[in-house]
Amino acid sequence: MRIEIISTGDEIVTGLVVDTNAAWLSALLLEQGWQVRRRLTVGDNLADLKAALQESASRAEVVLVCGGLGPTADDLTAQAAAEAFAQPLTLYPDWLATIAARYASRGRPMPQSNAKQAWLPLGCEVLDNSVGTACGFLVRHQASHGPSQLFFTPGVPFEFKQMVREQILPRLKRLAGDQTDTELRRFYSFGISESALSDKLDASPWPSGIELGYRSSMPLIELKLIGHGASAADMDTAESRLLSEIAPWLVGRGEEEPTRQILALLGDRKLTLLEGESRGALLGFCHEHPHLQAHFDGRLPHELAQLTGTDAGLSLTIGSAGADGVPLLLCADGQRIGQTLKLSHPDPESGRKILAFAALDMLRRHLLGLPVIADYLTLPRTTQRHG
Repeated sequence: MRIEIISTGDEIVTGLVVDTNAAWLSALLLEQGWQVRRRLTVGDNLADLKAALQESASRAEVVLVCGGLGPTADDLTAQAAAEAFAQPLTLYPDWLATIAARYASRGRPMPQSNAKQAWLPLGCEVLDNSVGTACGFLVRHQASHGPSQLFFTPGVPFEFKQMVREQILPRLKRLAGDQTDTELRRFYSFGISESALSDKLDASPWPSGIELGYRSSMPLIELKLIGHGASAADMDTAESRLLSEIAPWLVGRGEEEPTRQILALLGDRKLTLLEGESRGALLGFCHEHPHLQAHFDGRLPHELAQLTGTDAGLSLTIGSAGADGVPLLLCADGQRIGQTLKLSHPDPESGRKILAFAALDMLRRHLLGLPVIADYLTLPRTTQRHG
């Protein structure tokens, strides 16, 4: 099933508003097994909107259009759809009554401009918006490749997401039946660069129908095995190959972020954090843990031998930067394991996140019974301590 997304609005084209809706929708659809083939952003221009709708409908079985359904003069999406597919704007009295009733429930009369939101392309199917005045709608168009269905939603993120979940996903599942186009498997690495991963993983092709994607999300690199109609056996073979290459730097897998996976390993155990050079980045990763104590101290030592932690329970300490790097110490039930890492990164915030996750990875490895000190290709180690 070929899917395309069209986002509308001058505020998105000009960069005044970041298009989070399209990113969220693409990720949601991929989780369902459908990979979006194309995304397009169009400003508030009637001719451009019409052309974009016609072009996408000529290629895709499903087109998801977000924005431009408000009551003001620059909200042109409904008119563009009406003209693009020769379905003239027609008053839908039931939706007009719904808008009026919602205003009445707040003790206010409906502004006349809101009536515009009840004028929709003739023959479209109304998609309920349970929280706003702009309904969505579905236009069916017969293209040369076969039928194309165009779903229109408002751009307000809360309304848009609720409508996608309640109105659009169920229809797409019925349209697709039991078949999905795509299977996605996620893996997360730390301590290795994207280029080094590429050298290891891109030298030879993957099985037919399978591709490997990369996404840098500081301080991690996410690896995505994407199967387009690939068999389960081929996906398993590809996964085995991937894991054999990245095992030393693998810090998580699946839909949940690695930081959440690490916190889950803690269970009800208390964790104490003492941060210097990371300046709260470690707390940012761990703040959801219910049994957490965290402190910041800009005067912590830069020598690993001078760092201290708790005598009982679990603690992570990140010291200050010195000539040899930044010391990290894990104290686990009386055992003290530490290392000094030489960090070189042009962005200070990213550097703090790298240090914080390196400390968190020490905790992860301890909780899993692995050697606490890992070998990172991107973080040279200058000192090490066991005791």
